Formats: sequence, structure tokens, C-alpha cells
Amino acid sequence: MNKKQLLEELRSHKFPELIIKAFEKVKREKFIPREFRDYAYMNEPLPLEKGATISQPYTIAFMLNLLELDGLTYKNKLINGMDRYEKSSKREIFKHSKSQKFEVTDIRRVASREPRFPGLKILEIGSGSGYVLALINEILKLRKIKDYKIYGLEIINELVKNSKKILRNKKIKIIKTDGSKGLKSKSPFDRIIASASFGEIPSSLFAQLKERGILVTPVRDSIYKFKKINGRVETEEFPGFVFVPVV
Repeated sequence: MNKKQLLEELRSHKFPELIIKAFEKVKREKFIPREFRDYAYMNEPLPLEKGATISQPYTIAFMLNLLELDGLTYKNKLINGMDRYEKSSKREIFKHSKSQKFEVTDIRRVASREPRFPGLKILEIGSGSGYVLALINEILKLRKIKDYKIYGLEIINELVKNSKKILRNKKIKIIKTDGSKGLKSKSPFDRIIASASFGEIPSSLFAQLKERGILVTPVRDSIYKFKKINGRVETEEFPGFVFVPVV
């Protein structure tokens, strides 16, 4: 499968054109070991260093769509840029989510008063080779958003070094650390995405979300979307995925 075929496959799943455009712009082959670059545009996960993997493009697109990067707010105002993508940016109901479950958790006791920070802040836990960071950055550029910062947390030293070499961008900061507890020192975040699976719902991360912030994370074999609204968290579950665990 080549890049054009991969993009068409993603389009067949009705992902927003904004996400498709980011996949078109970012070269996946830069983020995988040289020996696997012939397979860069297969819709499959590929191995990285120390047992880590780069996720399947479909799975990444699915999670980015849940992250609602087209609905980010800037200083309490909805960003309306990239009008040509608006028709494609409507929320899609995926077949994958037939058995989704809904529940609401009150987190007022764990969420401290949130200071207001200018601009947008996004956190990726388990940033690996930096591919998802690059896609998020490209989406924000396509949205013509200028005031933002993206943080990536990764524990594997080789991946940290390699991703820093690839992503020479002042908007992206990669930190070598255990990402399971998030990044409290830079919180609250507009969006948090985890690219490795937690063994249980990481409720401690809810306090690191801004109001109307979204956390998208694998928990065991499901992808969960958590949205913070008025001090409460709305939850959706999308089962049927496989991820390496958070380490």
C-alpha cells in the first residue's frame, strides 16, 4: 500500500478531511526504523525500539477525531478557521462504536481550581517516535492556530532522542519521563491523548484538563473519551483495540 492508497482508505472510514490532510502532509517513514520504511504506508502498527510500536494509522485517525481538534477554543473563543474543512469535520458515528457506554463521574473533589493560561496546550502520553505529535502540530497549523504548545512524554531514551532530532520545532517539547501521571507542572491542558494503554481508567488525569477539555486514552482493549464539563466528566467507550501498555 502506498500513501495515496492509505489516504483513500482513511477517507473510506469518513474521517474529517482536516485529519486526512495532516496524514498527507506528515511523512510516516521519518518516524519508523529504516528497515521498516518500505511498509510505512501500510495500515498496520510497526515496531520501534525497545518493544514500542507506532500505532496503525486508522487507530491514530480514530483517536485524533475523538480529540476534537477542530473544536478547540482559544482564550474562551471558538476557533473557526479552515472553513473549507467544516463540511468534513462533522462528528461521525463509527460502526466501531456500536457498544459504546456512557457514564458521568463527579471529579470536583480531585480537580483543584484551574488557573487560566493563554494559548492552547496539548499533552501526549507515550509519544514514541513523535508521529502523533507531528500530526497534531500539522492539524493546528492547518487550523491557522499560532499560539499553542504540544508536550510529549516518553520513557524510552532512544525514542526521546530520535523524536527530538526529527521534530525540531519550538512548539513541541518532548520530555523523558514516566507519563502515567501526566504533566501536572504544565497543566491544565485543552487536550490529552495517550498512545499506550492504561490498566485502569486514569482518573488522576482529569484534574489536568481545562474546562471542556478532552482526554482520549486506551484502557486495556478499549479507547475511552473523557470530556470535562462543569466539573464533571462525560465518558464514552470504544472497544476492540490493542495497544502496548504504559510503562
